[in-house]
Amino acid sequence: MKPLYLACALLALTTAATAQTFEIGPRISNYSTHLDTDLLSLRTGRVSSYGLVGDYRNGALVVDWLYEHDPQEGISPIAFIVDTGDYTRDRGELTVGFALLPTLDLQGGVRLDQIRLGGIEFFGNPIASDLNIDHEAITAGVRFHSATNRPAGFYVLGRAMIGTAKFRDGLDQDADTTGYRAEAGIPIRLGQSNWFIVPGAEYEHLEAKDTGFRMNTNRAFLNFVWSSRP
Repeated sequence: MKPLYLACALLALTTAATAQTFEIGPRISNYSTHLDTDLLSLRTGRVSSYGLVGDYRNGALVVDWLYEHDPQEGISPIAFIVDTGDYTRDRGELTVGFALLPTLDLQGGVRLDQIRLGGIEFFGNPIASDLNIDHEAITAGVRFHSATNRPAGFYVLGRAMIGTAKFRDGLDQDADTTGYRAEAGIPIRLGQSNWFIVPGAEYEHLEAKDTGFRMNTNRAFLNFVWSSRP
């Protein structure tokens, strides 16, 4: 995990520890990414990844966060030390929003991505890579959800992104970016416990101006979420 995302994860955990109403838990995904630039093209196939999700609600205030690590080699203990896959991506989102209705949230925040093509990673540091991309963006959108998740519920969210990507190694330039992502899930309470499983799906698109860079990712995921609400 990159130091930046480790800091975000620790911040999320600290916030959750002091909140009155929060949810947090691990996320396991099965994803496929198609990525093209003027110089490179890559198809990952279906691969496993992992991450962390959560949210905090206090009246009309809504905060949520997401971290995800997508390695082309899938989930492997060895990849924490040396990752020899042709592709890895770390992404994080943090949004703050307002509950316009009990079932509708308006959200806005920041989005960060770190992408490596080719080469290897040693303890999260790219070595001899063909292309490294650092992406920063602002994101905004809406989340429509059921009023309660007991015993089950649903949510659907859509967010747009506008930002800047720094291309290094294979390309050496900065470019404006646009993108969007859509996600839907079904929280299901496990018995009378505070734990939920959340199966769902996501589609994501990102492109950069004047570079030929286009990335499309689809994933099926399963979140294991602990909720402070009994």
